[in-house]
Amino acid sequence: MNDIYEQLRDRLEMMATGYPAAANGVELKILRQLFSEEDADLFLKLPAQPETAAEAAARLGADAADIAARLEGMARRGLIFRVRSDDAIRYFPVPFIVGIYEFQLNNLNLPLLQDISQYYLTGLGATFHGQKTPHLRSIPINADIVAENPVFPYDDAAAIIRSKSRIAVAECFCRKAVSIYGKTCAHPLETCLQFETFADYYVENKMARWITTDEALAILKQSEAEGLVIHILNSQKVEAMCCCCSCCCGMLISLKLFPAPALAVKSNYACHLTPALCTDCGICARRCTVGAFKMKDDKIEFHADRCIGCGLCVTTCPTAALKLTKKSAERLYTPPPTVYDTYAAMSREKGHGHE
Repeated sequence: MNDIYEQLRDRLEMMATGYPAAANGVELKILRQLFSEEDADLFLKLPAQPETAAEAAARLGADAADIAARLEGMARRGLIFRVRSDDAIRYFPVPFIVGIYEFQLNNLNLPLLQDISQYYLTGLGATFHGQKTPHLRSIPINADIVAENPVFPYDDAAAIIRSKSRIAVAECFCRKAVSIYGKTCAHPLETCLQFETFADYYVENKMARWITTDEALAILKQSEAEGLVIHILNSQKVEAMCCCCSCCCGMLISLKLFPAPALAVKSNYACHLTPALCTDCGICARRCTVGAFKMKDDKIEFHADRCIGCGLCVTTCPTAALKLTKKSAERLYTPPPTVYDTYAAMSREKGHGHE
């Protein structure tokens, strides 16, 4: 195989969420928009583990200053990840999702979005939703509503925020994409929270701004009021948190199409309805983003197989007919320690080792 972009596609296909070939070749068209041939060649030469520019140059037998400039340039264009630790800057490749795609926040344009939408329908979507380990998890909008407190630390949105030393907020990628299509969304644009090294990367790349813990908690409170679902990266460390609306979020839009969304998420909680307390007011049906509650003949119907455990229905139920309960022990899910462990698990499921 001589085409550098085909080689790049195959490397990305080996990573986490994958990047399969499409019959119409649109996946190569996308890569050509994002990567120069020199970028693609260097990406292919990077190991999975982070390394400094000096280490990369020594390994490749290349000029250190040239490699440093190229790696930093690729990091600033969202093609690789940059992490600062022990007074050193290290770089490493990331999957297309979550990674390269989301890191194009400042570079979105209509032709790119149209190509990616076409690719999602002709190849990416099937592999994206076909894995056992997901890249995102939904968690309760408010831990206080869970009947069996305390919730797991990695399931408590407010506790996650309070545990972070560095927090940044970025524009919602999905809402920004929808706006480029010329559509509108009533929800705030700045709702994507990044933590620690992810926050560093976003701020350094001018995709986000620093905020305080109190400001992040205020975003969480506003999200609850507006009925936004909390999605986090699937890890115990929780490197990022999204506040998602069902009109723009690609994940929620996809979940709504599933016959049983509850089976497609890794939530540790589920809603429980006490019919005797329900007055059929319909608030839960309006709040639910995946159709777990529906009005039929002026009566509420609850479809447990559609519940993703977000708790948005519970916080506004006027009669306490709804509560969020922890799933049985055999159904509980423990996320990988970090998002990098999540990537490794997803890659192993695809049969590609630890790439």
